[in-house]
Amino acid sequence: MENYAKDLQPELEVNYCRLIAVSVDDQETTKALRERIGATWPFLIDLDRTLINELDIVDNTDPNHSPIPIPYTFVLDGDREIYKIYNGWWFVGRPTVEELRHDLRALLERRDDYEYDRAWDVSAEAREKAFL
Repeated sequence: MENYAKDLQPELEVNYCRLIAVSVDDQETTKALRERIGATWPFLIDLDRTLINELDIVDNTDPNHSPIPIPYTFVLDGDREIYKIYNGWWFVGRPTVEELRHDLRALLERRDDYEYDRAWDVSAEAREKAFL
């Protein structure tokens, strides 16, 4: 999460994107983590593990520590529909900042007002349209 706070958080603050984390830790532990990494996005607390059980993102194979939450990342579109799911049970399944950046860019490109390509078009026609 530290890399999200350091590298992705500043970009999200100036875009149409939001980040939310869900923790199964208590409020004090979650607050300490949030402060330590410098996160400004909301952290929701699922202390009774209702959400992780409803989403079936738990590992119950260890009888001494079950249920263990499996770290998942869900990328949602503007209608809050799932665009992509990352299963982070294995470390390599967790999205990098760059992977999330690509996902968010793909979602932004769906917007009617997203015209990244036109921003670099220096033709006379493009300049005219820009100043109408």
